[in-house]
Amino acid sequence: MRGLVLVGGATALLVSTACGPSASGDGCKDKLIAGDLVITEVFADAKAPPGGSGTDEGKEWFEIYNASDRPLELKGMSITHSRPDGSKASSHTMDPQTIAPGQFLTLGNATADLLAPYIDYGYSADLGDFFNTDGGKLVLACGSSEIDSATYEAVKEGHSRQLTNSQPPDYTLNDDPNMWCQGNDGEFEVGNFGTPGSDSDCAPVVIGQCSANGTMRDTVPPAPGDLVITELMPKPKTISATTGQWFEVLAKNDVDLNGVGLDRANDTSSPTVLTSPACIHMTAGSYGLFARSADPLMNGGLTTLGTFAFSLNPTMTPDVQLVYGTQVIDAVTWVTSTTGASLSLDPDNLTSTGNDAPSNFCNGIGQYEATGPNLGTPGMANPQCATVAPPGMCDDGGTLRAIVKPAAGKLVITEFLANPAATPVADGTTDADKEWFEVTNTGTTAFDLNELGLANGAATPTIVPVQSSACLSVAPGAFALFARSNDTAKNAGLPAVTATFNFTLTDTGASTGVQIFDGATLLDSVKWTSVSSGNALQLDPDHFLAADNDVAAVTAGVYCLATTTYGDLSNKGTPKAANAQCP
Repeated sequence: MRGLVLVGGATALLVSTACGPSASGDGCKDKLIAGDLVITEVFADAKAPPGGSGTDEGKEWFEIYNASDRPLELKGMSITHSRPDGSKASSHTMDPQTIAPGQFLTLGNATADLLAPYIDYGYSADLGDFFNTDGGKLVLACGSSEIDSATYEAVKEGHSRQLTNSQPPDYTLNDDPNMWCQGNDGEFEVGNFGTPGSDSDCAPVVIGQCSANGTMRDTVPPAPGDLVITELMPKPKTISATTGQWFEVLAKNDVDLNGVGLDRANDTSSPTVLTSPACIHMTAGSYGLFARSADPLMNGGLTTLGTFAFSLNPTMTPDVQLVYGTQVIDAVTWVTSTTGASLSLDPDNLTSTGNDAPSNFCNGIGQYEATGPNLGTPGMANPQCATVAPPGMCDDGGTLRAIVKPAAGKLVITEFLANPAATPVADGTTDADKEWFEVTNTGTTAFDLNELGLANGAATPTIVPVQSSACLSVAPGAFALFARSNDTAKNAGLPAVTATFNFTLTDTGASTGVQIFDGATLLDSVKWTSVSSGNALQLDPDHFLAADNDVAAVTAGVYCLATTTYGDLSNKGTPKAANAQCP
């Protein structure tokens, strides 16, 4: 523009040219101060497309944000890239470039004529390669005045590092490594994830804190007794266990589940810890579900708070527990479960001690799937169990009475199938599902099997109690049947199973055999050295004595191989029925 200035009474002509914002005097055309610009994202290691080159040339970039209230001219601003300690530094001085207030600008390692569509400004190779290991640092400055700086670390191929979106970008916020996380959601190019030129999708997890409706607060961790495991589905029917297993918890107090671990005590895997930037909150009296799959189409229509990878139907000692750090919040164990029905805790025992007794659980009722057959009340209050028997008692047709233990020598193992016929590949079951053994009451009075202990033939056995609220009574001269599975579709069509066991009837080795205990007292045992595939080994009816069945082998007049088929006709035996006379 032109202007007239009076000097000493004379008229002089002063010519002034409009050049935009005044230079800062520190090498920048604009006057930039600390915090005007914020480094918000770094993409250090691009993933090459299938068959493409692994080079990062033209693919590396970082993003800055204009946190001021005016457009900023960046000409003359220096960018320095180095290791976090300042070593191996290289720099670039920016050419003319304007960034509007509240907007992002993406700068990449390409020349101006070769910029990818998601890159706004190219610095060519001036900053060198971004570091894929051990981290790096970016500094924006006007001369000796720093505008912003940020370090990047934990680089993963194909994923950017992003500043949190929990609040507007701030030049002090990006100094905290905990405020950065890995870009996983926005795929800006095939196989590469980040949000160049736009808001971050980063919501970092801060240990001990969580976001409640956009406000960060301290988490409220649970203490023992605050959470109670109230229902489990170990054996879903018609849907896969790997997606259909679940368990339910009840909150007794207001708590956050952030940092809570889902675990098994009887395995070697680490807990699955629930992590989320948002508060995973449960109010007192509410129920929450955890499942093998979070997809309602796969898990039976359930809405979950988290997922776990371990099985609720392991081969040995089933259990599940909730932990927080090294502290156990609640734990549940069980011996057996029914296919297609949950284990439902009686509502009179909704405490972390009440669920310690397997007898306080009963089969769930009520179909919870829209079209499926599985029974239970996931996420809802449990119905009353018919009768829950206390220790030492059992339910005899609706009346609680004391358990009657077998008299010495009156419980005799009389038949077993340790080596079922080979299972067809398409069968969907295992040979172990078809194992069983039979016991007979050789006395003159009835006894109960409740709370007896079952084990294989190991010298130091793991004894598993027979748990049932209902009295498992065996009349004089009658038989009882123990099996690996009570599902006739899996156990080759056995008659009604009295109780199940969870150990293997091994064919050979030191652990062959079956032992039955009353507390520490051995009631009866059988060991064998060899068995025949598909044939039960049965005791001759003239030798139904605890002293005669100790060593099972084909012996004239004592033990013989079964010759009668049962169930689906794939195996031979007389389970829960009289044995044939041995030759």
